[in-house]
Amino acid sequence: MKRALVIYFSQTGQAKQALDAVLKPFEENVNYHLDYLLIKPKKAFPFPWSYMQFFDAFPETVNGIPCELEPINLDVSIDYDLVIIVYQPWFLSVCIPINSFLNSAEAKQLLANKPVVTIINCRNMWLGAQEKMKKQLLKLKANLVGNITFVDPSANLISLVTVFAFVLNGTKENFMGIFPKYGVSEKDLLKGPHYGKIILENLEKNQLENIQPELNKSGALDIRGNLLLMEGRGRAIFPLYANYISKKGTQGTEERKTRVRIFGIVLPVAILLLSPFITLLSRLAPLFAKKKLEKEINYYSQNTLREN
Repeated sequence: MKRALVIYFSQTGQAKQALDAVLKPFEENVNYHLDYLLIKPKKAFPFPWSYMQFFDAFPETVNGIPCELEPINLDVSIDYDLVIIVYQPWFLSVCIPINSFLNSAEAKQLLANKPVVTIINCRNMWLGAQEKMKKQLLKLKANLVGNITFVDPSANLISLVTVFAFVLNGTKENFMGIFPKYGVSEKDLLKGPHYGKIILENLEKNQLENIQPELNKSGALDIRGNLLLMEGRGRAIFPLYANYISKKGTQGTEERKTRVRIFGIVLPVAILLLSPFITLLSRLAPLFAKKKLEKEINYYSQNTLREN
């Protein structure tokens, strides 16, 4: 019997939905045993968040500062045939709980020389987080063989409103009576078992190099050209803001609250103001930078790291 390890963090239950959909073929296959490892911070992150709690997590998320985790109750000597990591991007970075695990001694033992598939559940921007994930896995000597994304299907500005309604108020649908339900659509979740089948079949054939190309053909990655430029700007600016806030203290301290509040205003306003302009630029991009745009999309469709 082959064994697969599933490592996940699910603050609201949405990531678990995506995970369950993809793993259905594994659960139905008697030749596979699945071990689940739920990552639990010692100090739980709230849901819904308060406004200040949400933005106060920004510096530590961007700077990759780990939090303390509950003890991992798992035999780290088990030789798994596959490891699946399910996570959410926070502020264009890997969420703190999963990043904390990746920096642990247990991760070094569990992931070394193992094939890894990542499953991302998010609003829409995941490219920067996956770049950081790639670096972590490379450091751990793991072999990233596949990536699957489950994203909110709404337009960027609409999902900006609905995600804030969800994380700050817990309202997932019918916000103000006019906005659509936030989160991954049922239609996309129904594709999960097909993605799982692709992983399972190639794992059994020991053709790991075929996993991502076949996932791509099946639409497992949601790469939106209109967000490439916006996310690129965010990834350049976010470390500056993170360091600006951190200079006043650590997470939860009174001294940095003013800077957190400023960032909490600047970020949504910047997205609202820049989104239409960047969307227009992205639609013009195929006219004057078609090859570059295609190159970027092709790069993010792969599991390799860009050479500096």
